[in-house]
Amino acid sequence: MNYVIDKDSIRLFQADTFDPESILTSGQVFRFGKLENDCWWVATGSEYAIIESLGDKNYIIHTTNPDYFVRYFDLDTDYDAIIKRLNGIEVLRPALDYGRGVRMLKQVLPEVIINFIISANNNIPRIRKSVEKICERFGEKKDWGYAFPSIQSLSVASESDFAEFGCGYRSKYLVDTIARLCTEDILERLANADTVTSRSLLLSLKGVGPKVADCILLFGLGKFDVFPVDTWIARVYREDFGGKESNRERIAKWFVEKFAQDSGYCQQYLFYYKRKDIKLK
Repeated sequence: MNYVIDKDSIRLFQADTFDPESILTSGQVFRFGKLENDCWWVATGSEYAIIESLGDKNYIIHTTNPDYFVRYFDLDTDYDAIIKRLNGIEVLRPALDYGRGVRMLKQVLPEVIINFIISANNNIPRIRKSVEKICERFGEKKDWGYAFPSIQSLSVASESDFAEFGCGYRSKYLVDTIARLCTEDILERLANADTVTSRSLLLSLKGVGPKVADCILLFGLGKFDVFPVDTWIARVYREDFGGKESNRERIAKWFVEKFAQDSGYCQQYLFYYKRKDIKLK
């Protein structure tokens, strides 16, 4: 990825493996939107950026913290090399072509944990509304809106607060998990553990099942030897790989055995591609 850092921006040149719409609508994040003139905004933690398209795969990322967004958008990883490596697998090629601009975001772990507990058995518009309401109530006010609250700030939120934000039955899980994150060294342990240990620890948190755990491992901890399986990936397994298994944990294991350390990348390309007909409506 060719880029130059200025004081308040990052300039990307001929970035054919960077597409803001593909990245932001690929199910990794929930605080984003489209502006006029083909621009997109994204809020993450206490940071905010606007991505402006200049045409011909050239972009400017406007932000007061360029170094943060170099890491966030994983700009130092060679996605051309990843796509070239995966392109040898015939069944992946349509997904790689369609989702060439997808990148794996490097996100703030507590935010990912909260977001994906809310995401369980939920839909994206509802998740986004709940997350935004949480930020408005407990996040720090910024020039651009509200930062995502710290775990300490969220520790004063009650089950009724989360219910008011539309979190439903997940409300009690959020209260319990936030309390544990505040009083135990879980975040530190997760940051220093391998995938197996991290998954076990995540599954001990209320509201975290196997799929949510794998999402947190992938999007919050950068563990690529996981394969989150939801309805769309279950369809991929059946329709594109001819799979007969119905248990989603075993489906995830099957994909990881097939794709190994590339599993996280393959999952994201396949997920984004499988949803293309929905996305294009």
